[in-house]
Amino acid sequence: MKCSFAIVVCVLMLMAPVTGMAQPGTDEQLAAQYFQQGDFAKAILYYEKLHRKTPNTYYYEQLLKSYQGLGDLEAAEKLVKDQLRRSNGEPRYLIDLGGVYKAAGEPEKAGKEYDKALKQIGGDQNMVRTVANAFQQANELDRALEAYERGARSLPAGQSFAYEIASLYGAKGDMPRMVSAYMDLLAVNEGYIQAVQNALSRTIDFEVSDERSEVLRTELLRRIQRDPQRTIYPELLIWMYIQQKDMNAAFVQSKALDKRFDEGGARLMDLAQIALANNDHAIAYKCYDHVLSLGRNDANYLLARIGAVRTRYDQLTDMAEPPTADLQELDQRAANTITELGLSAQTIELLRDRAHLKAYYLNDPAGAVALLEEGIALPTIDPKTKAQLKLDLGDVHLLAGDMWDASLLYSQVDLDFKYDMLGHEARLRNAKVSFYAGDFLWAQGQLQVLKSSTSKLIANDAMELSLRITDNLGLDSNSVPLSYFARAELLRYQHRYDESLAVLDSLNEAFPGHALGDDILYERYRIAYARHQYEAAAGHLMKLLELYPFDILVDNALLDLGRLYEERLNDPEKAMKTYERLLFEQTGSIFVPEARTRYRRLRGDDLDGPPEPAAPATHP
Repeated sequence: MKCSFAIVVCVLMLMAPVTGMAQPGTDEQLAAQYFQQGDFAKAILYYEKLHRKTPNTYYYEQLLKSYQGLGDLEAAEKLVKDQLRRSNGEPRYLIDLGGVYKAAGEPEKAGKEYDKALKQIGGDQNMVRTVANAFQQANELDRALEAYERGARSLPAGQSFAYEIASLYGAKGDMPRMVSAYMDLLAVNEGYIQAVQNALSRTIDFEVSDERSEVLRTELLRRIQRDPQRTIYPELLIWMYIQQKDMNAAFVQSKALDKRFDEGGARLMDLAQIALANNDHAIAYKCYDHVLSLGRNDANYLLARIGAVRTRYDQLTDMAEPPTADLQELDQRAANTITELGLSAQTIELLRDRAHLKAYYLNDPAGAVALLEEGIALPTIDPKTKAQLKLDLGDVHLLAGDMWDASLLYSQVDLDFKYDMLGHEARLRNAKVSFYAGDFLWAQGQLQVLKSSTSKLIANDAMELSLRITDNLGLDSNSVPLSYFARAELLRYQHRYDESLAVLDSLNEAFPGHALGDDILYERYRIAYARHQYEAAAGHLMKLLELYPFDILVDNALLDLGRLYEERLNDPEKAMKTYERLLFEQTGSIFVPEARTRYRRLRGDDLDGPPEPAAPATHP
C-alpha cells in the first residue's frame, strides 16, 4: 500500500512540471486565435486574465479593440481610464478615450479629450510623433496635422515635421498641400530627395497626365522662380519629366541648368545615359551634340564625341532600312573621331562599330576586315579585347562566305581562352561554322563539351543545336533536309533574306511534314524580326506554339513573343499573358528569371533598382 502510494506521488511529481510547462503562452495563443476569428467575447475572457496578470501595452490594446469590436463601450471606457491612471495621464490614452466617446456618439466629449492631448504636446519630438500617430490610427487626420504643427513651433532651426505633414496631406488627398510640404522639407534638408521621390511615385501616376502631376509641375516652377539659386527644385523637375518619359522637356531643363551653373555638360552626359536606357536615341544624340557645342577640351568632350557616334550608330541600325547616305555619313564621322582621338582602348569600340557598319550595312566586308586587323595589331589593347576583335573578324569572314578563315580565327580564341566565356563562345561559333558547312558530326562533337558551359546561354544554345542535329539526321543518316536548313540559316546570317526564305520554301516542298517544321517557323520569325515586320514575326511564333507545344523551342518562342508584344507591338496585356505562360508552363527554362522581372515590371511592382539587362533568347 505504501509502495503504491509512493508510486502515485512520483507520477504526480513527474506530471506536474509537464503541466506547468504547457501553461505559459496557451492563454495568449487562444486569445489571439479568437481575436483573429472575430470572436471578441471569448478573446476578452483571455485578454482580461492576461492584462490583470501582466498589464502591458499590448494586452491593453488588444483588450480595448475586443471591447470595441463587441460594442461594450462602457467596459472600454473603464479600461482606458484605468490605463490613464496607470500612465499618469499619457496623452495617447486621452486619444483612446476620445475614440470611445466618438464611437458612443458623443463628439463633444471626444473633442475635449483630443484637445487635452494636444495641449500636453511640448518640445519633445517623440511625444509629438506619439500623439500624431495615435490621432492617425484613430483616423483623426486633421488632429494629427495639428499635433505636428504645434510640435513644429518648438523645434530648433533646421528641423521640421514636413515629411510627416506631407504624408498626412497625401492620405487626405490634398495634393497641393502635400507637394508644398515636400518642397518645404527639401528646403530644410536636400538629403530627403530620394524619400520625396519615392513618396511622389507612390502618389502620382506619371504615365498619366492629370491634375496631380500638374500640381507638382506648377509648384516646382513656382519654387524655381522664387529661389533660382537652389538646384534641388529644377533637378526634381527634370526627374519628373523623366518619369513622364518627356525626355525633350528634361533635355531643355537640363541644358538650362547646366548653363546656369556652368557644369561643363556633366548634367547632359547623365541625361544621355538615361535617354539611351529608354531607347531614346534622338535625345541622347542631342545631349552629346550640346556638350560638343560647348567646345571644351576635357573628359566630357571626349566621351561626348564617342557617345554621339555610337548613339547615331544605334539609331540607324535600329531602322529596318537605314538610308545609305546616312550610313556613309556616320562611317565618315566615326573615321574622323578615331583619327582625332587616336586608336586606343577608349575608341576601340568605335572601330568595332565602324567595322560592323561596313560589313553588314555598306556591303564592304574588305573594309571591315582591314579595320579589325588594324585593331588586332594595336599593341596597347588587352588580350580579351583582341580576342573579341578576332571573333568580330571571324564573323565578317563568315558573312563573306570565307568559312575556313572564320573557323581559323574562332579556333585561335578557343585555344587562348579555353576555360573562359570567350573561349566557349568561340567554340560555339566554330560549331555553327561546321553546321553551316554540313559537317554535322564534327559540330556535334564540339557541342557536347559546351553543354556543360558555366554560361547558361551558351549551354542552352549548344543543347538546342545539338538536339536539332540529333533529331533531324534520321535513322538512315539522311542529312539532306538538315543541309537545306543549315544553308537557309547561313543565308539569313548573311542578310540574304529572300534567298534564305526560298531555301526554306524548297525544304517544305521537298520534305513536307518533316521534324524541322518548328525550326523553320523559328527561322522565319528571325527573318521577319530582322526586317522589322513585327506582326509577321509574332504570327510565326504563335504558329510554332500552336503546332509544336512540346518542342524545345517553346520557351524561346514564349519569351520572344512576350518581348515583341512589350517592346515592338505596344500590347502590355498580351505581353503579361505570354510571360505568365512561360512562368507556369516552362518552369525549368533559363528564361524564367527574365520573364518574371518583365512580368512584374509590367504589373507595376516596385522593383529594387532598374531591371538587369535582358539576356536575349535569340539573336535575330
